[in-house]
Parts: sequence; C-alpha cells; structure tokens
Amino acid sequence: MALITKDGDQVGKQPDAPKIEFPCENYVVKVVTMDAEGVHAEIVECFKTHAPEMDPKAVSMNRSSKGRFVSYSFRIIAQSEAQLSALHTDLMSVNAVKMVM
Repeated sequence: MALITKDGDQVGKQPDAPKIEFPCENYVVKVVTMDAEGVHAEIVECFKTHAPEMDPKAVSMNRSSKGRFVSYSFRIIAQSEAQLSALHTDLMSVNAVKMVM
C-alpha cells in the first residue's frame, strides 16, 4: 500500500509492503484525535460514507494518560485501495484528527 500524505497524495510504494487482497474483512483503521467535543460523531459519519457496514458500537476507544488525545479503532470490510484513500482523506479533513493508520 502506498503512503498517503494529509492532502491525500500518494508519496510512494514500499517495495516490501504486504499486499492486501480485497475485499479484506476485519481491516482495522486507527484514528488518533485531540479530545474534542463531537469529534467521534464526525469520524463515524466519515465511516458511514465510505464503509457503511461498519458497526459504530464495535469501536474501541482509548484516552491518553493526560487526556489530551483519544485513539479509536474501527473494523471495516476494505473493498479497495481507492476506498481506503478516500476514507483517509475525509478523516484527515476533520480538524481534531491528528493521525490515521
């Protein structure tokens, strides 16, 4: 899979990166955000757009020790690299989102 910048541009492909066979069930997308009101709802809306099968109740959430950051883990059925790229772009457009993995 290619590395994707915050603007959604592909930086390059890693030669030894594992190949993903699509569709890929239980694909985990991790999102790190600032602890801000309403950010969870914004993120869930992005997932509803790009991965409507995702169960919003099956999301795991962890707060940082000082409470400034929150990390979320979402499980989706990844359909294509284009889907993952579009999801990444939409998630990074949320102001409180700091990282998508």
